[in-house]
Order: sequence, then C-alpha cells, then structure tokens
Amino acid sequence: MKYDEGTNKAKQLVNQPTDNHTGDTLAALTLAEKVHLCHAATLFSVCGIARLGIPDMVMSDGPHGVREELADDDWAPRGDVDDSCSYLPTGTALAATWNSDMAKRHGMVLGAEARERGKDVILGPGINIIRTPLCGRNFEYYSEDPYLVAVLVGEEVRGIQSQGVAACAKHFACNSQELNRFAVDALPSERALREIYLPGFKAAVDAGLLTIMGAYNRLRGQWCCQNDYLLNQVLKTEWGFAGLVVSDWGGVHNNCFEPALYGLDIEMGTHRPFDEYFLAGDFLKALENGEIDEAVVDDTCRRYLFVMERIGAMGDGAAARPAGERNTAHHQAECRAIADEAMVLLKNDGLLPLDKTGISSLLVIGSNAMCRHAGGGGSAGVKPHYEITPLEGLQQYLSDAVRVEYCPDPMPADGSPIPNHLLSTADQSSGVKGWVRKRYDRHDVGGEVVEETAVTEVDLDWNEKLPDGVADAHEWSLRYVTTLTPEKSGTYTFVLRGNRDAGLNVNGSILLKRRDEDGAPDTACSKIELIAGKPYELVVRVAPNETGSSKHVKLTWLTPDDATATSLAELREKARQADVVIYVGGLSHLEEIEGRDRKTYRLPGLQDEVIAALADANPNLVIMMTGGSPYAMPWVDQVPAILHMGYAGMEAGAVAARILFGEVNPSGKLPFTFPIKLEDSSAHCLDDYQRDVCYYKEDIFVGYRWFDQRDIAPLFCFGHGLSYTSFDYRDLEIATDGEGIATISCRVTNTGLMTGAEVVQLYLHDCECSVRRPPQELKGFRKVYLDPGESTSVTFILRESDLAFFHPTRREWVAEEGDFEVRVNASSRDNRLTGVFSFSRPSGESRPL
Repeated sequence: MKYDEGTNKAKQLVNQPTDNHTGDTLAALTLAEKVHLCHAATLFSVCGIARLGIPDMVMSDGPHGVREELADDDWAPRGDVDDSCSYLPTGTALAATWNSDMAKRHGMVLGAEARERGKDVILGPGINIIRTPLCGRNFEYYSEDPYLVAVLVGEEVRGIQSQGVAACAKHFACNSQELNRFAVDALPSERALREIYLPGFKAAVDAGLLTIMGAYNRLRGQWCCQNDYLLNQVLKTEWGFAGLVVSDWGGVHNNCFEPALYGLDIEMGTHRPFDEYFLAGDFLKALENGEIDEAVVDDTCRRYLFVMERIGAMGDGAAARPAGERNTAHHQAECRAIADEAMVLLKNDGLLPLDKTGISSLLVIGSNAMCRHAGGGGSAGVKPHYEITPLEGLQQYLSDAVRVEYCPDPMPADGSPIPNHLLSTADQSSGVKGWVRKRYDRHDVGGEVVEETAVTEVDLDWNEKLPDGVADAHEWSLRYVTTLTPEKSGTYTFVLRGNRDAGLNVNGSILLKRRDEDGAPDTACSKIELIAGKPYELVVRVAPNETGSSKHVKLTWLTPDDATATSLAELREKARQADVVIYVGGLSHLEEIEGRDRKTYRLPGLQDEVIAALADANPNLVIMMTGGSPYAMPWVDQVPAILHMGYAGMEAGAVAARILFGEVNPSGKLPFTFPIKLEDSSAHCLDDYQRDVCYYKEDIFVGYRWFDQRDIAPLFCFGHGLSYTSFDYRDLEIATDGEGIATISCRVTNTGLMTGAEVVQLYLHDCECSVRRPPQELKGFRKVYLDPGESTSVTFILRESDLAFFHPTRREWVAEEGDFEVRVNASSRDNRLTGVFSFSRPSGESRPL
C-alpha cells in the first residue's frame, strides 16, 4: 500500500526542461543510484554516479565567505589545506548599503571564491526576516523589510550563479529565532506569510535560484524541511521552482515518507551514518516495495541533473565553467567598496569628520577595537586571508602623525565567557563551535548520555523546568565538554558561579567546585597557569538539585590581560588627557551566533558604564559599534557621534578609519529599526517570543510597520543614516497612464561641501482599503552619487503589483482601486516630498494578480 498522506508530491512534479541527454541519463540510473543522489555521502557533498558522468555535488557554508574545509564525516577542521577566503561584509552590513549593485558584486566575489575552492553550491544568502533584535543569526540575514530583501537577494543570486556556482537561499521559512530552533512552531497568518516572510524567497526563485534550504523550525505543525505546503504547493507548484530543496543539517525527522513526499530533495547532516539517512536505505526499501512511487525519486534526480547542468558541471559545459579566483587584489577592493557603503553614521553633532592635523593624541578604548570577528558566528565563520581591526585601521591610517594609545574594556569582576574561537570541540549535528552539552540519565558515575547538543558557553538557566521526560531532578546530570587552546601563556582565573552543585576539571584534575548549601547564588574561583598553544580538556560537571526549581550555573574566566586591565577611574583620567577618544564596542559572536539568541538587549559587560564615564570626561568622544542587530543605548544623548560598523568584513578597520577622518563619506542606511527598549518591538511587546509556539500576533506589522502603526518612537528608525554633506529633495512629479502605472520622479541635489551618496526611499500609503494595511510600505529606493552642487533626477515606476496586498479570505494578491499617497523619504521617519495619485481600472473591479 502506498503512503496515503503524501502521494500528492508525484502529482505536483514540476517539469524542468529535459533534453534527450537528461532523459537518457535518468533512464540509465538504477533505483539504488537514484537514491544515492538524494542524501549526503560526506558532511558537505552528495555522491554522483561516475559511470554515467554525473559528478559529486560539493557544498560549503556561506553566506559571507567560504567556510574552512572540514573532515568528511565530522565537524573537525581538516587543517591540512589552504582554505582561507575573503571575509565579506555580513548580511545586515550588505543590506545597509541599500545598493543592488553591491549585492551583485558581493555575490560575484562569493561565487568566484567558492569555485576556486571546488564548490558547486554555496549555502547562502540567508534572508530570513528580522523579527526580534535578539535572534542570534540576525547578522547573517538582511533586513526587517521584505522589499529591501527581495531587491538585494535577486542580485546576489545572479552574482553568485554567474560564477558557475549554485546559490542556496535559506532558511525557508520563518526562521526568525534560534531559541528552540529545532522544534519551535511558527504560526503566521497566510497574509503575513505572503507579504512579509516569503517575498525574498520568491524574488530569489524569480532570479533563477538553483537550490534552497529548508529551515529547522516547524511551520503550522510540520518541519519546514518536510513541509507539504511550503515545498510542494508554494515553492514547486505555484512558483515553478525547478531546482533542488536541500535540508538544513539535521533538519529531517521521523522517517523517509514525509521528507520524500512533502518536497525535500536532498537530505544533509542527519546525525547517523550516511547510509542510514532517512532518504537512504529506508527510502530505497519504500521505493522497492511500492510504498512510494518511483516518480518521486525521478523528480529529484531530474532536478539534480538540471542544477549540475546549469552551473556547467556536466558534459561539454564543464570546459567553459569559470575557474574562480581567491585572495586577489580585485576581491580585496570589492570587500573595501562594499564596506565603504555598509557603515551607518547614526549620530553626528559636528564632531565628525575628524581633522588629523588638529589631533596629537588619540585614545582608543574597547575590546572590539582588537577583536577579529570572521571566525565566529557558528556555521557562518570563515578563515580570512586577513582582517583589519579598528585599532589596526586607525594605526595604519594615522601612521606616526598622531599618537594612538589603546586600552581594553574594564573587565567585570566575575570575568567573561571563554571566546569560542579558542575552543575546538564542535557539536556533531550542527557544527556550532563551543561546548558539547551532554545530559546523562543519572547523576552518579555510570549514567548513559541521553541528549547531546551544542552550546556556545556554559550558561545553564532552567526556570522551573526540568528536561523533557524527566520527572525527578535526580534522574539527570550534565557535562559540558570542550578543548581550550589559549593564545597567551600566563595565569588564568576560572570563575564558576550560580546556585547549583558544580565543578570544573582541567585535563582530568579537579580545578574548582562549588557546593549548593542553601540555594543562594555563590561563586567559586581558582587560578591556573596555562601555556599558549597547548590544548586543555575542560569538563564542567553540573549536579541535579533537590526540588527541580530554578537553578543557574555559569563559567567565565579572567585572562592574564584582564589582570592588568585599566580601571574605570583610570580610563576616565586617560580620556580627560586625550584630544579625541574613540570607544569601540557593541556586540561580537559571543552574543550573535548560530544556535542561541541573545539573552538581553543591553550591551555585554560594562560597556554602558564605560561610555557614560567617557562622555563625562571628554566631549570629543566617538562611539564605534560592531554587531549585526540592534542594541540598547542608554547613553545616546550623552555622546556626540555614533558610527554603526556592523560586521563589515576583512577591510572593516581600514574603512572605519577612512570614514572617521572624512576620506570616505558614510552613506549606509539602517536595514532594521533600533527600538529604545526591547519591549517596543512587536514580538516582545505581544509576549510572542516563545520556545514552543510563536503565533506571529503582530501579523504584517513587523519592524517599522509596527512602530508606525503603534506610533512608537524608535531609537533610530529604519532607513536612517547620516552623511557629511546634505541633500535637498524637490520637484515631485506623479504621472499615471491607462494601465494603472504611476511614475514618480523628483530632483535631488547635494547642497553640502562634500561628495556623497544618498538613498532616496519611496514609501506607499493606501489611503482607503478593505483590510488593515501598514501606514507606509517601502516600494522603491535609489542610491545616487553627487558632487557638491550637483543634482539628478530620480524616477520610480509603480506597477499594479506594488499596490497589492494578499487578501486574507480570497487568498490571492489584490490591488484595489482608490487613492494612494506617495512619500519620498530620506528614512522611514524623514519625509521630504508627498503626493497622491488615483488608481482605477476601466472595469472598476479588483482582480487577482
């Protein structure tokens, strides 16, 4: 008997262009060979069929560089190959350029380096909508706005695939948080799904996307990697996607029937031997027994051949396939050009640009001034050819002309998390570097491991909740295991704090342990001499507790540098004596990382206290912030200048220096909203950021749409970004024709004294509609480059589809007749020109699009 629930896949197969060669190849494949094309044969490859000239399909993580080479069957770095790459600006930094040309150039560099490294598929770009500021992977994604995402992703896909490499847009769909990412169920309305969360993926498909990756989470009860509605009905049938659907690593569940019949093509990363994957042996048996129609596996094979032919990996096309290039002067220049436009000047009370001829001493403060970010973030980490830090960029730019002094952040008394780039243990199912967290079925010696997951630090906080299936706290215990390789020799202090019995072993010997006497928080610490370059096994043991009530354990450390760190009072005095103080802070990949969301909207460590003290000590204070997400700024009114650098790639430090001193005029605009406080953002205001089910209660009102609809003042609004020059907008003209198309034009003039670039943003307001719509929606943008006194005409064309919404009951796109207000803005809250046009049809009726 065939599997009843999923036979519709065979009925919904998309007919890819099939030439005689493809048909002959498909006919020559045995059933077992067909199944081989449906699952991984190594960690990042699918085994081809050599006897028929079908090559292996080799993949690599992206999305802003080609990941280092890993072993064939585990997450350990190979280490014996040249696998460095260009570290490009990350997703939110690219989106901050508001420049589709930069997106295409970003893609071309990424594709060319993937080709040179022998890859067929690059797992990127990541284009999930930013719903919460806390999401650990926001830095990989683009924006909170679907239109901005759609325009940029289309060009990036074209850029990647122009180099003979398939792009793989991810994660399809609604992967808006890392909290409980393997199980959380997303329940958006159909309208929110269509208007907010799917347009970027649709644009990628329209651009010729060849592969797409399913998300870990569920959508309406079904895992996204085996979701009939998403993959069969929308992607393959409605959109006509002819390429391959690839699972996220470990994203397939239960059995072979659901992934095979609900739209998945290739299974990757399942934590089993490769021949025991769900789409391996069990799939073959189901095909042989007639439980699944052979047309299902034929569809995947046809798609596999289609993708390999399109990238030039098969037959005669292989000779003409681009060879790729890596670490070229051209790629370095491209990284620098994108970074030039990626940084956003959030605030400037006249302090910037700095004049180095009037400065004799510059004080640089903050750990991020020396932090290299390329290797962090989880699967997005890369091994760059080089990475210029902000401190190095300033030192290189100023040379000997200005004395530059550096001080790190003062260290909290209880230390900081151990940086993940020093830890070599990786989780076996996701590749997230950090610790392996093992749960045992008993608290004494001899227990069995019943759960093994990746964590990025030892930080346990279960609020009144025991692990699933555990009724008695004594039925479990934890071990956190990793290998630490310090970069510097010296005395290190390990700190274990919390209110649970716990201990730390180093190379098998007990270094410290703390005893929970009365449930009150307590701290244990111990010093140890470590040698640079020597590996040390760390094991943190966490015991059960009596009541199962809220318990907390956290491991931190203080390094030899921390012991000599400057105090806050000393920093304040140094700041008073300097001509200019530059504080480099923000986030790092200790906070923004795959597999975990941030726990607070505040900046980590003592940054808020340090910035407030520096602002009091010296009015010439510049704040430079890294990070791919918004963060709180309680000191915003106390400082004169703030530059949001994002994660701007391997040239970030050099570019930041050039911006501070006016050699580059900043032109970046925010691709997301900065709330004043976390509770101002929709998911948190509505208490809809949850572990198990998220109802997407804000519906279509995500990002600036939410702030506009609720009239909430943001800290910095969507689309905001300052320049060292000024721009005047005037002469708005709106013309309509009989087809219902509106052409909007205006003139923009550089009225300042410096060459600069401005992003002209077009927002649309539906004056009267049968359903609720946002107060305004982005429908166009243009970036213009103007010399002082120069002006140019900027033109937008609005088509009927730009006026449409997804009708909640008719379940189709509809544009209604009526008046529409056009707003030409410099940001979502900076309106420069406004006009109205009327949309009507000869028939007078709305119609589906």
